[in-house]
Amino acid sequence: MPHLALFGAGPALGLSVARRFGRAGFAVTLIARNKGTLEQLRDTLIAEGVTADVLYADLVEDAQLDAAIAELRVRHGVPDVVLYGPGDVARLPVDALSLDVDTLRTWLPLHLLAPVRIVHALLPGMVERGSGAVLIAQGISVRDPQAALASVSVPSSGLLNYLHSIDEQVRERGVRVGSLLISRLIERSAAQILFDSGHFASVEQNELPRVHPDELAEEFFAMATTNAEVGRAA
Repeated sequence: MPHLALFGAGPALGLSVARRFGRAGFAVTLIARNKGTLEQLRDTLIAEGVTADVLYADLVEDAQLDAAIAELRVRHGVPDVVLYGPGDVARLPVDALSLDVDTLRTWLPLHLLAPVRIVHALLPGMVERGSGAVLIAQGISVRDPQAALASVSVPSSGLLNYLHSIDEQVRERGVRVGSLLISRLIERSAAQILFDSGHFASVEQNELPRVHPDELAEEFFAMATTNAEVGRAA
C-alpha cells in the first residue's frame, strides 16, 4: 500500500489531502503537535475507510521532529509522498519594515529549517528507490511579494529556491518535488477564521477570494502523480 506522510496536518487542507490520497489507496500518517486534533482527524479518516495513524511532534523542535521521522520509517519505511503544510498565521501580519533579524530568526524554523530537515532525512531513500514525491504548501507571496506577509515569504522564498535546486538533481531519478503556491484563502482554515474575525483588518479590509481545500487536495494529488512544475499556482 502506498503511503503519505503529512507534516503539519490540520482539519482543513490536511484532512482534504488525506482523504484524496486515501481514496487512491494510500495509507496516511498525520504528524503535528496537537494530539487532540490529530486523534480526531485519524478517527474521521478511519471511519471513512482510510488507513491512518498519527505521530506527535512540534515541527520546530529538532529532537521531536527527528524522533517522528525515525518512528515513521520504523512503521512505514520511506513514504511514497511527503507533504509539508503547517499553519502559522496567528502571529501575522509582520510587515517588511518590522522584520528585523531577531524577528526573522523566529520564523525560520517552521518555514525553512524544518522542511529542509525532513527532505534531507527522507529524500535519499526516495532517490535510492527511484520513486517518490516531496510537496510543500506555500502562499503565493513567495512569488508575488506582499509587504504584510514578509515574515513568512522571506524564509519561504528561500525554501522555494531550495526545492528548485533539489528538483534539478532528483527529477531524472524518479522523484518529484513541488510547491503549491496558494493564492486564495482556504475555507475552514485557521487563516480564514482569523480573517473573518477581523485579525487582518489593518492590512486587508477587502474580501479575499476563497478556495475549498478539496480543490487544493486535487492539485497536490496531480503534483504527486504527474510531471508537474515545481512552483504551481492555485
